[in-house]
Amino acid sequence: MAKNYIEILRRINHAANEYRHSRLVIPVTIEPMLTPTIYFLTPDTNIPSGGVLVIYRHVDLLNSAGINAFVLHQRRGFRCTWFSHETRVTDVKSARIGQGDLLVIPEQDVCLLCEQPLGIRHIIFNQNSHQTWKRDAERVVHHYINSPDLAGIIVVSDHNADMLRYAFEDITIHRIHLGIDPTLFYPSDNHRARRIAYMPRRGSLEAEKVVNLLRGKAVLDGWELVPLEGMTHAEVAEQLRTTRIFLAFTYQEGFGLPAAEAMACGNYVVGYHGFGGREFFRSEFSAPIEMGDILSFALAVENAITLDRANPSWCLDRGRKASAFILSEYSLEQERNQVVKAYGHLLGHSLASLVVADHS
Repeated sequence: MAKNYIEILRRINHAANEYRHSRLVIPVTIEPMLTPTIYFLTPDTNIPSGGVLVIYRHVDLLNSAGINAFVLHQRRGFRCTWFSHETRVTDVKSARIGQGDLLVIPEQDVCLLCEQPLGIRHIIFNQNSHQTWKRDAERVVHHYINSPDLAGIIVVSDHNADMLRYAFEDITIHRIHLGIDPTLFYPSDNHRARRIAYMPRRGSLEAEKVVNLLRGKAVLDGWELVPLEGMTHAEVAEQLRTTRIFLAFTYQEGFGLPAAEAMACGNYVVGYHGFGGREFFRSEFSAPIEMGDILSFALAVENAITLDRANPSWCLDRGRKASAFILSEYSLEQERNQVVKAYGHLLGHSLASLVVADHS
């Protein structure tokens, strides 16, 4: 029954996404803009999404550096409410993207530009290279290779960059390191209860199998499972500061933000790196599992619990190492510098193209 319910939800979500895509509008004008602006086309969804959170943060970082930027939604007055922000948001009825502006479009919506070439310089913000060919693959590939208006691609992991360089070797690709907020995601005290967190919406069928394997062996006796769902960003962080182990069921991720945030909070993470997270799933403080290997996943959780029972600081020690690594390698300062440099460079490229066109 549960599996049927999940499948129904997936189909409903797919249908909703297709309907959303068919109605997307990009407000373009041929007029030059007095103040060059970067517009980030963003889904009108208020369901927690790391990709949307990143877009909002990049808009904030650009504005703080004096570069005009907006989140561009479809519905008037819409903005995400599941995390705290004061981001500049506009909609397709209020905004006009003109010559000299720069449009940032998600990897799944590139086919919009295939259907109606806009003549506007744009960036593809590809947060998950595995989604590149999801919709209308042949035309999307043609656009990546041949569009004169494509200024470049921005990605969030080495895996994304490597994959797209292989596919589109002549396109400019900027890799940005995402920043983890240390005021939200940090390790708490050493007296954590025996709690294991996971996100049911990510790999729910895999999670069900692993949990059933462990329960059948009574491995989870004395441990509390904490499903992270229906929570704000801050509430997720609060829970992760109280858990010892985090289970990652991600599949073909662009980066794997939940696992990185769990590590930043001092969790020992067991699970799939999703390829994008391979750069931070290190064996000295986590247990990377081969994709789909349910048995090895369960055995790794059992091993961690067994070792933690023998030495109550076992998970905590590795969690502290994970947190130090994540907060050092993925700092907000580094993200800010890379965001401003990459988008600023591409915006300048857009303006230079406009000047060339005016003098031709």
